[in-house]
Amino acid sequence: MKLLTISLLTTALLSVSPAFAQNEGTGKVRRLRKTKGAKAPKTPKTPKSPKSMTPDSLVALVQGSDVFGSVAVRSSLDGSALLSIDITGLATSTGQAMITKGKSCDPAGDYDETPHLCDESGSVIGDIETLSEGERSVSKSAFRIANGCSKAENMGKTVIITDGTSSVACGVLGDEVAQKVLVADMGSYPGYDGSLTPNGKVTVAFNDDDTFTFAYDVMGLKGDCMGCGIHIHAGTSCATADDPKGHGWNSVVVQDLWTTAGGATYKSDSTGHANGYFSLTNGYGYEANVHHAVVIHTEGGARVGCGILM
Repeated sequence: MKLLTISLLTTALLSVSPAFAQNEGTGKVRRLRKTKGAKAPKTPKTPKSPKSMTPDSLVALVQGSDVFGSVAVRSSLDGSALLSIDITGLATSTGQAMITKGKSCDPAGDYDETPHLCDESGSVIGDIETLSEGERSVSKSAFRIANGCSKAENMGKTVIITDGTSSVACGVLGDEVAQKVLVADMGSYPGYDGSLTPNGKVTVAFNDDDTFTFAYDVMGLKGDCMGCGIHIHAGTSCATADDPKGHGWNSVVVQDLWTTAGGATYKSDSTGHANGYFSLTNGYGYEANVHHAVVIHTEGGARVGCGILM
């Protein structure tokens, strides 16, 4: 009877849990070791974000009698920097660019063509190549420099462009702006003595590809002026009637879009108020449009308004 009870108990245990088994010959019940299954694969670690995705950047608007454009200095984590050039008008097929110790492009001021080196074994001069020669030349050259200077030490220093022999353009390095927007306060055109009293603002907001949105909100214009012109000009002053010059555009990379066909027009209401915008490009970026004149025309082309982009 005792053996029968043990046998029944063992059978019940085996049917309830596979973790128990009977020792042959002794009749004792022993606990079975659990069989280890395959280990689950480890979850891959998520890569950490780089220390910084926004390099320290400086930009200079460089200009001379014929050469015009911008130079950017963008730092790398190893202490070097990329110097990139976007200029037009270099008369030779090659030239050079360098950061100098100077703090002014005025020969009568703190002008200096000595290379700016914080580490005497470093480099700060690079070669420029143009796609063509003369007035319609364009260069988008770039090279790496390592002058051992921090952003603060390069700030306010001059960038000089040479044609291989002498300096042809100069600019001063400053902070690159995050929001590339220019605003002009509009007034009457120099020498205009008519009855119109233009006043208001023009705002030009740039995109990454150098296209821009040109917005205007101006009063005191001729009433019901339909398809009248409003343009950025090549000049950088509204002091005299000649200073604004003609339309401002980079003829190397784009046609003149400061036309009715290009969409560079405004429409005023019966009170002479114009409020609107259009999208355009003149082939220049933010830096190259700074300080340029905005001119407002009537439908006949007469210049009645002027302001400087700041």
